[in-house]
Amino acid sequence: MKGSPPDFMFELTKEEYDTLRCKNFTSNARGGNRYLPFAFTREGIAMLSGLLRSEIAVQANISIMRAFFQMQEALLIVSNTQLQLEQIRAEIKQLRTDMNDSLADQNEINELTRAQLDAISDALTELQNQGTHPTALPEIGYAAIQKRREEEESSNN
Repeated sequence: MKGSPPDFMFELTKEEYDTLRCKNFTSNARGGNRYLPFAFTREGIAMLSGLLRSEIAVQANISIMRAFFQMQEALLIVSNTQLQLEQIRAEIKQLRTDMNDSLADQNEINELTRAQLDAISDALTELQNQGTHPTALPEIGYAAIQKRREEEESSNN
């Protein structure tokens, strides 16, 4: 378009054009577009509003500008949501790492406890196999003292 700076408009790619083209109302027969259409940026639309003076053109231009602002707000929301998702993913990754570390530590403790219990069991088994039973404990108390005196007297006589 004459007088429009190149950074205020751009030519659509074939993929963009095919996506935007209305399939039901566009003829696929001879004729049609030989060149890909141009699209205006937000700044290009603002510039057009100064050129177009009819009421319909002004209203269409206002609607287009509002659509640009809504798209910009939506992009900010999507961008913010993506940032939040990345933060959540990082937190989940950290939680998984912490959980795996905790489970590894717990397994080490369980293995140590198991080893200690095995050592205790082995020691008890060894004591049982040695046949070392404690000898009879000496009797204590008044009756024991009298019994020893009687034994001593009987051995002295």
